[in-house]
Amino acid sequence: MAAFDRYNDGSQNAPRLQVQHSLWSLIKLPMNSDVEWTIPEKLAKVKAAGFEGVECWLNDQDEAERKAALDREGLRLTLGHHPHTLDDVKATVVRAKRLNADFVFAQPLNPFCPILEATQFLREARKIARDEGIALFVETHRNNIPESLNQALQLIDSMPEIRFTGDFSHFVVISEFYGLEYERAIERMMPVLARTSHLHGRISNGEQVQVDVGDGSGSTAQFFVQMWTAAMREWRKEAGPGDVFPFASELGPPRYAITLPDGKEFSDRWEQSLVMKRLAEQAWEQSSL
Repeated sequence: MAAFDRYNDGSQNAPRLQVQHSLWSLIKLPMNSDVEWTIPEKLAKVKAAGFEGVECWLNDQDEAERKAALDREGLRLTLGHHPHTLDDVKATVVRAKRLNADFVFAQPLNPFCPILEATQFLREARKIARDEGIALFVETHRNNIPESLNQALQLIDSMPEIRFTGDFSHFVVISEFYGLEYERAIERMMPVLARTSHLHGRISNGEQVQVDVGDGSGSTAQFFVQMWTAAMREWRKEAGPGDVFPFASELGPPRYAITLPDGKEFSDRWEQSLVMKRLAEQAWEQSSL
């Protein structure tokens, strides 16, 4: 396995799961409250719930405050960004190195970018990160490359070395997968699953990109557990000492979250984020079998 295809914490520990929380997912919490939790309150709750790190999209104005708050709770940092130019990539990689972030994930370009052009961009982006000792993964997400499974497969054909941040809620809603056997969803997704080094915990039912899954025991949630397990099992095949598989609970606020006509949420995203954590741990355990 080439260097920087996965996040490695520099230790000699056995390969392990690291469950993170998205800072974006904590917007407008607690549910339907007039008073939102402060950043210190949010991070304290994340730490108390057993998450090890937080995904942030930072800028020059907020990075010092956010990093200090993370450090107070002993939480690791991952950086996300939506680069349209290589200068965007360089700026985020420099920030990641300065703040000692674990790795970077990207929502690159736009879905109308030709695959060969995207390949050239992503090869250079990966080199920029690698030259600074940072792993960079490409997120499967609408409104960037790749936004669909078909685009991802084309990208793999032209760039087999690519590594993904898998947010498969997007592929499931675009392909209208319900998790039915005849769809062969996991089989079709295996080239992507085999190159996934980081997962986002959001669940689609094939129609809405983010749904409440109750306690996670139902077929919709377990379909995603099967996908996540397959990705983790592939990742484990070449994992070595210090390798870490990050999984981030990432449930978006409105408009991602479905709301009632009065604009109020009817799903408690904080409680659902704990379900995502538990499902990730279920998938990790199953991936060892």
